[in-house]
Amino acid sequence: MIPISADDRRRTFYVDHIMQKWLLVALVVLECTLTALAIWGLYASLNEIIERNTYRIHFSPDDNMLRDFFIDGAKILIGTGIVNLTAIIIADRIWAWYVKSIVRSLDKVMLAAQRLDLTAQRGVKRTHVVLDRVLRWQRAEGLRLRRIRHSVRHLPDTLPETPEERAAVLSHLRMVRDRGAHPLGE
Repeated sequence: MIPISADDRRRTFYVDHIMQKWLLVALVVLECTLTALAIWGLYASLNEIIERNTYRIHFSPDDNMLRDFFIDGAKILIGTGIVNLTAIIIADRIWAWYVKSIVRSLDKVMLAAQRLDLTAQRGVKRTHVVLDRVLRWQRAEGLRLRRIRHSVRHLPDTLPETPEERAAVLSHLRMVRDRGAHPLGE
């Protein structure tokens, strides 16, 4: 196997604005909700500490309000971290599912093309620009092969004798030689 140099690799970064926009919106909403819940949790913790100590007359050195507040804050931070980690894992799984669905559809079309079946594949929907392109290519190649079939059927069994027959055969041979200079299925 020949190693691929860094210069030969594609430098295309694939972006899906719709999916990434909604994932970003979901993460921003999650962060806003987590921040509001964290503020509410710290407020409730501080309120409970203040209520506990409002009417106290004697303070003991064993009662450390700052330590209680710190422990409650640490619990809130750990909970926020766990929720954020879970959100990242869920976003990654959603993205992986989305990419796999595109690749699965692409595989269906390519496996059919490998079998020289250029008819429309069931279950392949235009959900991404890559699938739009491959379906246009499939349709264009199907049209090109139908034109070639038509031209080959109309080729004579013997060499043409008259200039008109030669011109007709030449036009059919040009159609067979055509490598898809036509637009992609449009």
